[in-house]
Amino acid sequence: MHPREHRMPSPFLKVRVRIFNGEEIAFGPGKAQLLESLLATGSLNRTASEMKMSYVKALALARTMNAQFAQPLVELARGGLHGGGTHVTALGRKVLAEYQVMSAATEKAARPSWQRLRKLMRG
Repeated sequence: MHPREHRMPSPFLKVRVRIFNGEEIAFGPGKAQLLESLLATGSLNRTASEMKMSYVKALALARTMNAQFAQPLVELARGGLHGGGTHVTALGRKVLAEYQVMSAATEKAARPSWQRLRKLMRG
């Protein structure tokens, strides 16, 4: 390949499912990632750091999710003598699991059309 030639990246499909409540995104890929990280770390601070966002932004995402569902998806505990901690509630785990199933089904449903469309693209 000539040095000036740049190889184009191969096209790919990325399906992003978002659930809206009015104008607000009640749940989507970022909030799912936040819950997944919280399940692993138990800490909003560590989750924010791992996701390369501020603690304030992570807290805002958690509060937005909590406001959109009948019960909280995340329970927040402030730091202190014994430290804080954040945990994903049973409803949070259920919402995450249903979202993951829905996302996988959406991508699977889009695959045949994507394969036909992909043949029409460069790269």
